[in-house]
Amino acid sequence: MNLHSPWLYLDTPGRWLLAAVVLLVVLVLVFRLLARLLGPRRRYRRAEGLFTPAELRFLAVLEQAVAGRARIYGKVRIADLVLVHEAVPRRHYLSLFNPIACKHVDYVLCDGECRVLCAIELDDASHRRADRQVRDQFVDGVMAEVGIPLLRFAVRSRYVLEEVRGALAGVLRER
Repeated sequence: MNLHSPWLYLDTPGRWLLAAVVLLVVLVLVFRLLARLLGPRRRYRRAEGLFTPAELRFLAVLEQAVAGRARIYGKVRIADLVLVHEAVPRRHYLSLFNPIACKHVDYVLCDGECRVLCAIELDDASHRRADRQVRDQFVDGVMAEVGIPLLRFAVRSRYVLEEVRGALAGVLRER
């Protein structure tokens, strides 16, 4: 046998097993690298639109109900409406900020100077799920704490303009 042959060192089953494991690890690393290099370049895709069909139906009625007395903004992060109080210790900031940064309300009505008049949530069937009810209670509590009225409307195939106007009457009365 040739003393310089690499096969000489693989004369026991344990060494064969070790060589197989090393080869497997190298192959996995090579395949992962190739997958990264040759994999899809796109990680995101463009959304079809800002609003769902149900949200668009409600928006059309909301625009009529507001009749120019307020500006309507859609899909606003709660963190854009609410700030963590400056008296909160810094070590607690993220635990209070993260929950409001990751949630939004469907619509916000503002006056001409972009001061918030109210927030609006459009509740579909998903709001009957336990996890959504917990989320809704959290959002309700945050809005109540900072004094932003939160109006909730159930998703419908058709909305009655006068009902929406009536619900908005309190926040639009001075406009």
